[in-house]
Amino acid sequence: GTMRQKDPVFGEVHDRAALAAALNLSPDDLDPGLPAQTVSTGMAFCIVPLRSLDVAARLQIPQNTARVYLERSDAKFFHCITRASSGSGADWHARMQFYNGEDPATGSASGCAIAYLVHHGAAASGREVIIEQGIEILRPSRIHASATIESGEVTNVFVGGRTIPVACGRF
Repeated sequence: GTMRQKDPVFGEVHDRAALAAALNLSPDDLDPGLPAQTVSTGMAFCIVPLRSLDVAARLQIPQNTARVYLERSDAKFFHCITRASSGSGADWHARMQFYNGEDPATGSASGCAIAYLVHHGAAASGREVIIEQGIEILRPSRIHASATIESGEVTNVFVGGRTIPVACGRF
């Protein structure tokens, strides 16, 4: 299925040093070409562009530090992204760690991510991109997302994918 999300609201651009400290990273672990910024299409995520897949692989967000940081910001969660490997078939790689867990596929964050990428020129307007997620926790997912720029504003945010039932139950 595919859903259209609300048009994005772009919020705070985050200080690299403070953000890196909150994520237990070095400022050099963040992508130097893209800012970390809060984006909301209904839920506010701090989109954190990482320098590489190696940084994404070792990401271990300390939740106590992250919670304190987020309480002082306009974001509710961190959504970390980096470019995917060329052989993966995906364009972007994402991780969404929270409350001592990790989400294998986050559609709400993916809408914010594609809006952010189009806004900052890292993805083409109107072109569908594939965001892989859940790789590190052995629950790989692929989310397809697109957004367009019309009259200088990001709009038409679409996020989709498919599911594979793994369990069924009844009360």
